[in-house]
Amino acid sequence: MQVQYTKAINNESILNIIRRFCNYIDPRLTEHGSHVSYIVFRMLKDSGEFSKEELRNICFVAQLHDVGAYKTEEISRMLQFETKDVWDHSFYGYLFIRYFSPLKDLASAVLLHHINWDFLENESGLNPVMKDLGQLIHIADRIDVLMSLQKCSWEETLSFLKKDQGTVYAPHIVKQAEKLSFKKSIEEEWKLDSQFNDFLTGIPLSGEDITDYLKMLVFIIDFRSHHTVTHTITTTSISYELGKLLSYPEDRLNVILCGALLHDLGKIAVPVEILEYPGKLSRQAMNIMRTHVDYTEEIFGGSIDEAVARIALRHHEKLNGTGYPKGLSAKDLSKEERLVAIADIISALTGTRSYKDTYPTEKIKTILEGMKNDQLVDPDIVSIAMTHLDCILDTTAVRCRPILHIYERLNKEYLHLLELPSDEEKLRFALSIKQPEKASLWP
Repeated sequence: MQVQYTKAINNESILNIIRRFCNYIDPRLTEHGSHVSYIVFRMLKDSGEFSKEELRNICFVAQLHDVGAYKTEEISRMLQFETKDVWDHSFYGYLFIRYFSPLKDLASAVLLHHINWDFLENESGLNPVMKDLGQLIHIADRIDVLMSLQKCSWEETLSFLKKDQGTVYAPHIVKQAEKLSFKKSIEEEWKLDSQFNDFLTGIPLSGEDITDYLKMLVFIIDFRSHHTVTHTITTTSISYELGKLLSYPEDRLNVILCGALLHDLGKIAVPVEILEYPGKLSRQAMNIMRTHVDYTEEIFGGSIDEAVARIALRHHEKLNGTGYPKGLSAKDLSKEERLVAIADIISALTGTRSYKDTYPTEKIKTILEGMKNDQLVDPDIVSIAMTHLDCILDTTAVRCRPILHIYERLNKEYLHLLELPSDEEKLRFALSIKQPEKASLWP
């Protein structure tokens, strides 16, 4: 069965979801990806070097160029122009784009986006187009940091770039930047330039591409912490199995799957130290954790089908009104919303944490029975889940295995690269990595 998650999601919707999502990677990078994408667009739009589809994809990868920037200390270095040691986020971003996005052919531009030109220029084994795209993103990134964060004028910014051309920056790319002009801030010009948004949203994405972009966001969330690697996939799979056991038709299953897939997007705004805290969270930390539902709603921004959004935003509500964020009760919650809430609980109980192993099946059943008796969750769905729990978990484990395998491979490659002593060795190793088979949520 081929499941699509794209009902009522168009080009503009997915672009805005990605943009809002990226803003929460770190508050200091708010709209940085959008600004870099916009600057790259302005530098390339009249060049005639790329087709419209190619330019759109380049703008998308520019939006995502810092997707590997999970480490606060590395973001600090990025913002302070200390770019001599930024392999961490560049390499992780390269692997991530290559393994888990529709933009894998452009992943090398992310790998190279902080590498100095005097190094790249002499690397004969590199694709010249990727060298130039890496430099375009590098220069656009520095323009935004200088103008938006350090409040330099355009003239001062251009002077900085010219000073380092031939060493840090490619002279021919700096010449392209010289054709730009910013009379206002980048933020103001980006918001006022309707041509940019019209261009990005005017070239249709396929349903498969939109689905792949949504999955990519899910993997960014899950991969933030070793303990959450397969949580969303597990929740989605359990939801699917429960829906089948309830004999739901395909269109109803699709709504459930989409809601389950997107239910934790807001966790991008929750600090990793809270996600990985080794024990029971304090009241203050729990309040921060609970904000992930509100952030999910903000990321949706009205771009998601209402039924799907309600499923995603109500997975922590309880039948007796003690859940969050709105304290809804049984009369407010549909069967679909109740189902995904139970799937989320089962997924959490089957996952490992730094302070616990996976719970055995019997303990999971005991916990579910207690929650049913306390009128927290739907009794009918719990009964079905308990009757078929072993089969549901076995099927889900099979579905998660390919994703877990790629995650383990990605981390092994990432850690190996960080151990290599020179930039030359790091680059050789990165470019030698073979593309894995595309991982699917479904057998």
